[in-house]
Amino acid sequence: IMPSLVGSEMCIRDRYLKCWCPFLIFNRIQIMLKKLNQYFEEVLCTFFLSVVFISVITQVVLRFGFSSAAVWAEETAVYGLIFATYLGASLGIKRREHVRITFIVLSFPKKLKVVSIILADILWLGFLALMIVQTIVYTKLLFDVSYVLPGLKIELRWLQMFMPLTFCLMVYRVLEVYWEWKKTGWKGLPL
Repeated sequence: IMPSLVGSEMCIRDRYLKCWCPFLIFNRIQIMLKKLNQYFEEVLCTFFLSVVFISVITQVVLRFGFSSAAVWAEETAVYGLIFATYLGASLGIKRREHVRITFIVLSFPKKLKVVSIILADILWLGFLALMIVQTIVYTKLLFDVSYVLPGLKIELRWLQMFMPLTFCLMVYRVLEVYWEWKKTGWKGLPL
């Protein structure tokens, strides 16, 4: 049982709850989104690689142990590996661990280093934009026809929609690197 508050005590309590409750909810949402942004690719890559592992092990056990096969196992392994690959590419962008010839760039003077890295990223963004457009065109074509995967019994269009989304995620990660670089006052290199 809560003790009853009177006068100014009740007013202070009510003001405190009205001011801080929305802030606390917003703060929790902000923390949750930060963690999602931090671990999104890692969690999904782990999940899809686990799907690949389980599918392949299941297929091997069924083929050699029981002389049969699971119809779905090969397709889940293939698409799990494709999804993990694209998410891994996005993770590489986020961590700035993509294959680059940085030993040459690092020998340049500072201004030339920055210019060459920015130019490379502009070319990378152009490639990503091209891939987004082309994968959207291909996905739209799949909505005009019906192609059901024989093992999974689902339409290919639903799996194909993952491709433009991952390219958009890669664009977001490149822009995020530059946003973080801006927050440092443009110090160092956007690596």
